[in-house]
Amino acid sequence: MSFYKQLILMMVGMITGYCSRSQVALSGWATTNNQIAFTRKVIYQLEASVRTDPKRQQLQTFLFRTGAFIQFSNRWSLGGGYCLIDNRRTISGITGYAVEHQALEQVWFTHPVNIGSRLHQHRTQMRHRLRLENRFLPRLEQANNSLKRTGTSFANRLRYQIREQIPLVSTTNDFEKGMYLILQNEFFFNISGQRYVNGKVFDQNRSLVATGYRFNRKLDLELSYMLRVVKDASNRNTRENILQVTAFSRL
Repeated sequence: MSFYKQLILMMVGMITGYCSRSQVALSGWATTNNQIAFTRKVIYQLEASVRTDPKRQQLQTFLFRTGAFIQFSNRWSLGGGYCLIDNRRTISGITGYAVEHQALEQVWFTHPVNIGSRLHQHRTQMRHRLRLENRFLPRLEQANNSLKRTGTSFANRLRYQIREQIPLVSTTNDFEKGMYLILQNEFFFNISGQRYVNGKVFDQNRSLVATGYRFNRKLDLELSYMLRVVKDASNRNTRENILQVTAFSRL
């Protein structure tokens, strides 16, 4: 596994060097994702995230997501929840924060993937997630040098995420401790209410590569780089580079 360890060191070095250049637009995200098992099948989930602007001078977004899901098997899960997103907005040079509320429904499918030759197979886990977000978007206008909420618009957004976890240690069955890599991509599609967002079906794409360490079956810590591509109303693609630290707990 020395090749993989060298690859991780190279990734961390590249990200660190990238961040050290002050002219580079690089947002910072810090996220915690927690699961609490009420029973073997019913699991409560709590997620919180703080996100800076690309110059790392302002808090751009605070996100709070909570919900529960039912684990039907070691492959299939189904759940729902609520999300609050407090986002920094700018209209005609006036900046303020406005809250978006979401109801969400989602399904997960996880399956093993074996890579390598028959004699040197490496078992990985691939997860597919489909999430429907029912979005209650704030309508804003400028008033007395501040942003005033004048109403709410409704839109639906569909997200499809594929995520593969590649342990960098030998595993027989379950991966319980050690370093790993993450390869992940997620597509966002506006399936209703497009006129309230960017006027398009395609909303954004997030590509992510990460290195992490599993301390035990209950705790993971990840450092990741994400490229976020967002399509705006003028049909231009805006790119955002993101460095993210994420802690996962399973209780």
